Amino acid sequence: YGNDIFGFKIGEDFIIHNYREKVSGCRVTRKNGLVTIDRKTADTILQKSGFMATAEEPSPAAANKALKPSGHRIAAILIDPGHGGRDTGAIGVHESDGKKIVVNEKDIVLDIALELNKKLASAYRDKKIILTRNNDTYPSLDDRVEKANSVKLGKNEAIVFVSIHANASFNKKAKGFEVWYLPPDYRRELIDAESVDRNTRDILPILNTMLEEEFTIESILLAQNILDGIDAAVGSKDLNRGLKEETWFVVRNAKMPSVLVEVGFVSNREEAIKLSEKEYLKKLTEGIYNGIKRFIDNLETITVNGDM
Repeated sequence: YGNDIFGFKIGEDFIIHNYREKVSGCRVTRKNGLVTIDRKTADTILQKSGFMATAEEPSPAAANKALKPSGHRIAAILIDPGHGGRDTGAIGVHESDGKKIVVNEKDIVLDIALELNKKLASAYRDKKIILTRNNDTYPSLDDRVEKANSVKLGKNEAIVFVSIHANASFNKKAKGFEVWYLPPDYRRELIDAESVDRNTRDILPILNTMLEEEFTIESILLAQNILDGIDAAVGSKDLNRGLKEETWFVVRNAKMPSVLVEVGFVSNREEAIKLSEKEYLKKLTEGIYNGIKRFIDNLETITVNGDM
């Protein structure tokens, strides 16, 4: 039902429940290429997931391709408009029709973040929508990360971190949008030893690796959905620079699925002019919003196919 997560290693005599509890006496083996579990392990999983207490299942016909809650939910979305205050970020200075145009990264990303905040708050009244700044101030990188990591979550709840930036390059022809996530082989200390059962602490590195891999997958999915959303909203394939990997500070220190969105190059005259226009910023915002929404909808629901 998606309410609980169980991890295991072939041949070990324990399983891991929700990254917190080591359950001994359970064994997962491989036989003739198939992963198998014994009856005791199966019963333990069923009991801990609450499966045995669930109500009667709907008929296959009624369940055919129906959407059901997955048991997991995004409880909070943190939007981080980069820079701010004394830190202008990248600056683009160009001329258009004889007029000087100055484009500041901090202003572009704040406009997008404020509009994105409104759209998400309207669509998800049951979720916390958090901004690291809502005006021309400068929260430090540590402040931004701490704001995200301090959000209290319930069982099977998660938070996602979306940092918004604009790009610049010595190559004035460089243009387009891209979305970054943390490299899959990067490792953080995601689980505090004090938060797990004492008998489970001996496998803390395994727990960290498992959770890191889950965050990586979710970050990539979130990044791809946002990239596709912007691509559809902007409607120009030549601007799509794809997904990228990098250990940006806010991404590597946020203990959750996290991405960094680069909406365009202020150093490119053509793109800087578009980034100075409210209508174009609305298109970018719509794309980011649609990407986040699709990610949430996919994570929070599962499709039940009665024919399977």
